Amino acid sequence: METGENKTMKKKFVSAAFTALSVCIVVVFLIFYLGTRHKKNEVPQTGFGMFSWGTEAMAEEEAKTLSDCIRLAHVAAIYQEFSEDSFESGEADRFIERMGKQKVQVYALMGEREWAYEADGSSLIEAMENAADYKRKRTKYRIDGVMVDVEPYLTDQWDEGYDKRAELMDSYLSCMEHAYEYAREQELEFFVCIPTFYDITNGDILEKLISGACDGIAVMNYNRTDEYGQIAREVGYAREYGKKIICIYELQEAGSHDLEEINTYANEGMEALYQSAERLKNQFGYEKLQFAYHYYKPLKALLPWPEESEDK
Repeated sequence: METGENKTMKKKFVSAAFTALSVCIVVVFLIFYLGTRHKKNEVPQTGFGMFSWGTEAMAEEEAKTLSDCIRLAHVAAIYQEFSEDSFESGEADRFIERMGKQKVQVYALMGEREWAYEADGSSLIEAMENAADYKRKRTKYRIDGVMVDVEPYLTDQWDEGYDKRAELMDSYLSCMEHAYEYAREQELEFFVCIPTFYDITNGDILEKLISGACDGIAVMNYNRTDEYGQIAREVGYAREYGKKIICIYELQEAGSHDLEEINTYANEGMEALYQSAERLKNQFGYEKLQFAYHYYKPLKALLPWPEESEDK
């Protein structure tokens, strides 16, 4: 039978052990919390991609603003639309050199909805030739790859019933497969830009696209209600096949291009966007998950410019 003294000592031991355990839990929590919480206006260190349509970002007079934008938004890659004239005039050359000096990767952005009808990928491959030629001729500042934005869901055939849609998507997949083969021959990284709903409308095509027709996908994750669920299957396939995946955030104002408030971060601001990226990065835990802004012009309007640069 235990004596009163033994019982007292046992209670003291249990109390001390419980206190020590509680302190350890609090310390571990604080280390984890302080080490992983998102600080205000802190851009996730994985870096962001940035879409850039048209010639605005390429203009010489835009160089300083673009440079500042890259620095403030932690842009690591730019998906730039190039015209054939820009290569012939030297404008593309000067732009790519500026990006190279800022250590920003350059991808040629291209795409037409009608290309989905071309199973042999002929028009897409033709559009890729300028990027391939440029890379072959340069040894220092080069184009790293292509970002292909072909939207079969905007064609008439998409709405013509299941069989017609299936036929269209088979053609689209074949187009991407042929273009990807050409990209590998030219040592160009090949990204395909897609909506969030292929897992619902064409799940088999989505898996085949990720597994064998690209180096990575860029998903237009344009609805803030379920940013995790909307790309979960895409991330799953990317993880399974070892491919990159880019979560794209919309920045254009609601009302343009049929965008609603829930589709964009225009009014939510950059801090909310960075919190979302940090959350998705932690939730998925996939090292090849990246993020991107859509696109340069609205990004400029959202950035916290220093006082001397308020005219941006």
